[in-house]
Amino acid sequence: MLDWNIEYLANEDLLYIKTCGVMTTEYANAMLAEIVEAAKRHCCARQLVDHRETKFGFSMIEYYERPRVNQKIGMEYTWRVAMVFHALTEETLFFETVFQNRGYTLRQFADIDEAKKWVLT
Repeated sequence: MLDWNIEYLANEDLLYIKTCGVMTTEYANAMLAEIVEAAKRHCCARQLVDHRETKFGFSMIEYYERPRVNQKIGMEYTWRVAMVFHALTEETLFFETVFQNRGYTLRQFADIDEAKKWVLT
């Protein structure tokens, strides 16, 4: 099970997404649909996604296919996305590389302050 909360921080023009639990493709798809809606509602292209309390249940092929799946759901190339993980691993590096190779502005971080600084620049 995965819980998530999407909050718009108006003073920073930033969506802050906090997740907790086990991320599967089904949860990722549902969460992204809500993020797309929030991004449109607030005209906000910057996101700080806090996955520090989340475990990922993706296979390598699911990581590889995420950019295509996310695009179909509504992820925009104009978005600037900082993802924060408890620890950076081969999987998170692969995830970041796949998105960057497909033209997305997405970076991974282990430090939330560094992530926020990057996404706000």
